Amino acid sequence: MESKPDWQPLLAAWLALDNGPRAQMRRVAEPEDLLALPAFYRLVGPLGWTDAKTEWERRGWLRLVFCLSAGNPAFHVTSDPVSLGKALAVTGKINERRLFQLIRADWPQDMVQLRRLLAHVTPTLNWSSLAEQLWRWQPQQRQRLLEDFVISSPKKNA
Repeated sequence: MESKPDWQPLLAAWLALDNGPRAQMRRVAEPEDLLALPAFYRLVGPLGWTDAKTEWERRGWLRLVFCLSAGNPAFHVTSDPVSLGKALAVTGKINERRLFQLIRADWPQDMVQLRRLLAHVTPTLNWSSLAEQLWRWQPQQRQRLLEDFVISSPKKNA
C-alpha cells in the first residue's frame, strides 16, 4: 500500500519558514529545480522525504512543495471541502482553455501551469483536499478537477 505523508505538518513547516528559503523555492521554474536547494531538503526531510522509496513518492513531494511555493497565502486548514476545481471556478478569472492546457500537459509542465493558476487567482482551498489531489495527481484527479471546475463555473446565457 502506498504511504502518504500527513499534510498538516507540511503546511505548518512551510508557514514557519523564513522568507529567504521560501523565496528560493518560489524562484524555481520547474518542480525538479527544488532538488538543487538545501531549503527544500530542510523542509521535507523531517516530514518523510527520506522515506520516499519510489520516484512516484518523490514527485509527490515535489508537486506539494512546488504548489505551496506559488506564493499564495490562501491555503487554509478548514473543514470546508472546497475542491481545487471549484475554487478556481468561483473566482471567475480562469478561462476553460487554461484549465484544458493544464489537464492535457505532461510532467513537469502540468505543475508549472497549475502553479501559475494558483499564484494568480488566490483561491481559498482546503489544504488537506488539495494535498491529497496533488499527491495522487493521476488522470482521475485531473478529470475531477475539470468536472468540479465546469460544474462550479458561473452559468452563462446561451
